Amino acid sequence: MKKIIKISMTVFTVFFFLASILLLLLGTLALQENRYLKIFNHTYSVVGSGSMEPTIMTGEFIIIRYVSYDSVYESVLEGEEPIIAFRTDKNIVHRAIEATSEGLITKGDNNPSVDAGFVTEENFIGIVVSHFMLLDVGNITLNYKNVVFLVIIVLLLFILMHELINFLKMVRAAQEEKMLLKHETEKEIWIKAEKERLRLELEAEMKARREADKDKNNTAS
Repeated sequence: MKKIIKISMTVFTVFFFLASILLLLLGTLALQENRYLKIFNHTYSVVGSGSMEPTIMTGEFIIIRYVSYDSVYESVLEGEEPIIAFRTDKNIVHRAIEATSEGLITKGDNNPSVDAGFVTEENFIGIVVSHFMLLDVGNITLNYKNVVFLVIIVLLLFILMHELINFLKMVRAAQEEKMLLKHETEKEIWIKAEKERLRLELEAEMKARREADKDKNNTAS
């Protein structure tokens, strides 16, 4: 039972690490290709410019929730100014400041003028629901994309090999324990069979002696 629990924990650990590394890997790849990775109706990215400073700093991680364009459009009409993500020739995160018949007008908090063009349902991505600085990981990811990508791959392979070796060792130990248990069971069966054989032989010998003594007594009389 303990072996089964230990193997199950190892499998869970492998799955957790692989899932975490895979998400980081896919996220880095998406960042290299200037796109977002969608996970449970959310995505994350790293801010690569200072156009939204000081609200959102360069290198901060942002979490974007996929919502309908119409809901955001209505909120802007009601006077709200949400920070949204949208696509032009690249992915942009700016504040929606006005809703017009042609679409949403956007502007970076640190930019002197509004953005050229409008955000419509076709190029709208979602709304920014959170942003945070995670040490300096964001800036490292931005400045060394290829290096981070390579490190993640190497780390993934290392963890995979390490956990796979541990898993194989545990499977082998479980098999050896099973074989030992089988051997002990077979030994106990053999001992029981030998005891029964000796008992039967002893009974047969005692019976033969009684028969011999009986015949001897009959002859003497």
